[in-house]
Amino acid sequence: MENSNSIPTMLGVKETAEKFGIAQHYARQLALSGKVKAVRVGRGKILINAQSVVDFFNESYIKTPENNVIKERYYEKNR
Repeated sequence: MENSNSIPTMLGVKETAEKFGIAQHYARQLALSGKVKAVRVGRGKILINAQSVVDFFNESYIKTPENNVIKERYYEKNR
C-alpha cells in the first residue's frame, strides 16, 4: 500500500502489458476507460499506475486464495 508521500510506480502501456501478462491494447483500454489510474503525457504517451492495475485485477477475479496470481506476479517482479 502506498502512503500519501510516496511516488506511485508509473508504467508505459508496453511495460504494463509485459509486467501483467496482458495485451498492449487491453492495457491501453483499461487506462482510457478509467478502470485504472493513468495520465497522458506528451502527445500520445500514457503512463499507468501499477498499483491500480493490481487492484483492478484483484477485484475482478472470483475471490479464492488461488486467484491472487496477478498480485503475486507483480510483487515477485518488483522485489
